[in-house]
This record gives sequence, structure tokens and C-alpha cells, in this order.
Amino acid sequence: MKKRICSLLLICLLLGVCAAGMSACGSKGEPPQVQEVYDRIVEVVEASHEVNVLLFGAGLPVYPRGDAEDELIHRYYGVNDDGREFVSPYAKYRSVSEMKTAISAVYSVDYRHSLYETLFTGYADENVAATMPARFQEDERALYQSEYVSALVKGGRIYDYAEMEIDEKSSHATRIRVGIPSYSESHPEVKTTVYLSFVFENGDWYLDSPSC
Repeated sequence: MKKRICSLLLICLLLGVCAAGMSACGSKGEPPQVQEVYDRIVEVVEASHEVNVLLFGAGLPVYPRGDAEDELIHRYYGVNDDGREFVSPYAKYRSVSEMKTAISAVYSVDYRHSLYETLFTGYADENVAATMPARFQEDERALYQSEYVSALVKGGRIYDYAEMEIDEKSSHATRIRVGIPSYSESHPEVKTTVYLSFVFENGDWYLDSPSC
């Protein structure tokens, strides 16, 4: 069950990448120089690390069902056993609105909206006769996280911003493709160039592709 849900989530995220990329191909004009966007790119990519935990990583801390504390205080008494777990009140985000605000500070309009269905609504795929629950739900009582949606990405990436370059052949005035040498925290010895897409909207640059 968990493997099927994770596969569905990965498909949805990849579709989000494609949709975001296709929607930004109309504008023309010369792309900016690296020094013109350098500070903003660093700001957005660094901010994305925290947001990516919600989108692709472990999510938020929760109170698990069936542990010793749950059995002692009956935290889930009267709550349907549908795989939803209470998000801890000490979590950084305490509502769907707060999470959307954080995501919107990093990702473009098209890209983030392509993710909201899998994060906050749920997804049904008729082709494989499977349903994926929303990762996060809330009601008047609490914010919940689904235990059936596992992390797609574990650990983070380190970027060598000093060597970033804009791919001018794939960029224009309102959309740029940036190559940045990078390595994962788990394998620092393996360095590769990661390409990230950014779009200019609402007066600034935003990520238009995942950065994890």
C-alpha cells in the first residue's frame, strides 16, 4: 500500500514539473546575467530546504497511533482509524494556510498549485485503481498528516553557488535554467551539476522545479 501511494505521489510531482515547465515557454528576451539574480537564487534555494521537508521529505512531527502515550491518554479516542495522525503542536507549521504561505515564498504559482492536490486534497488514479490520500488535512480540531505517504527524498543537498551558471540556450527574460554544482549530504564525494528552473513573476524570481 505504501509503495503504491509513494509511486503515485512521485508521478504527481513529476507531472507538476512538466506542467510548470510547459506553462512558461511563451516569453522572449535576453536572460539576466548571473550577478543580477545571484542573491535571489541563493535566497530561494536555501529557503526551499525547509519547505521541501513538507513536499518531499519526512513532513511534520506527529503523535503516532498506538504508542505507549496514546494507550495511556487515549489521544485518538473517537478519531477514525484512517491513517491520519495528529501533527504536534510544536511543529513549525500548524495549519494548511501556514504551509501554503511558506511554499508560495519559494515556488512559482504554477508549480506550487500543481502540488496542492497531492498535499492537501488527495488523488485518485483510475488507471491503476488506487487512491492517494492528501498528505495533510485539517478540521476544527487539529492538523493531521497521513501515515501512508512516505518521504520521497531523505537528506538534503549542498550547493556550490560560486560556480552557478545560467544556461542561456534554455533561458530568456522571464525564465532561466540555472546549473549549480551540488552534492547530497549522504554522499559528499559525488558532485554533480543540478539544473533548476526559475520564473520571474510578481516582481521576483521563484523556483519552477524541485530543488531537492
